[in-house]
Amino acid sequence: MIFGEPMTKCLRRLAALLAPVLLAAPAIAQGPAATTMASGGVGLRSEVAALRIVAAQRLPRSPVGERPDFCRHLFATARTPAGGQVIAAGWAVTREAAFGPYQAVSFVRGAEPGTSGTCRMLDGNVAIFRGTDLVAIVYAPGGGDAIGSVSAFGGDALRIWSGDFLGQPVADLQVGADGGIAVRPLAAEERVCGGRAVVPNVYGRPINEARAILQRSGWTPVPPQARDGNDSRVSDLVRRGVPEVEDCSGTGFGFCAYSYGGAAGTLSVTTVGDNDFPAVAGYSVRCRLG
Repeated sequence: MIFGEPMTKCLRRLAALLAPVLLAAPAIAQGPAATTMASGGVGLRSEVAALRIVAAQRLPRSPVGERPDFCRHLFATARTPAGGQVIAAGWAVTREAAFGPYQAVSFVRGAEPGTSGTCRMLDGNVAIFRGTDLVAIVYAPGGGDAIGSVSAFGGDALRIWSGDFLGQPVADLQVGADGGIAVRPLAAEERVCGGRAVVPNVYGRPINEARAILQRSGWTPVPPQARDGNDSRVSDLVRRGVPEVEDCSGTGFGFCAYSYGGAAGTLSVTTVGDNDFPAVAGYSVRCRLG
């Protein structure tokens, strides 16, 4: 929930909580695609139904939230004045990232531990500052684990990630030529290795579909020369036409790893689940020099 009110009261008290801190409260009723103005004429817009972005001048105090030591690795030490303001208001910072003329700080009320070494981050938001001045806040009316953190994306944008036990990308945060801030659906692709290659958005796709999309973007499956052990899931995937699978974990979320090669480097893909063709949960790229 935005700003983490107790679960049974949060949504009812949302308007009352926001009223003192938001400059453009009527924007909430205008829908996710409405453009509003923050202080200084900064346009704010969300094109993602599950997320809102609203103008704000100050942060409210954080309600008390559980922050078990088991989940401490998800919380960051504030390294910017903006992050310091978030900490001072009682929130747990999860990430600080600059984009355009702004400084973004993702923060949560707390977290709860799960299985397989995971944690679920609760009541997350993204505060956007210009210097030390708060400009806007991105939040999820549905609350819960909808927002967990942010990361740099494509050199000039940020990606917003969920706070679920297995965090997934939910939206991109971009700055327009006029300085306006927009929450947009996930980009169709990510340029990597200095623009020498692209990785299409294959999050959530079954690996058989994802591998076909990746091949069309120049990524060739690279079956391992040898595999350790005799994992039945690996054997099944190879039999079903996915020879680039390297290994699968036998417990927890059921992760499997795959490798692809391209002109710019190597792409590692991770899937989750025990379906015949498990879904893509993440990827990373190792770029070649040059």
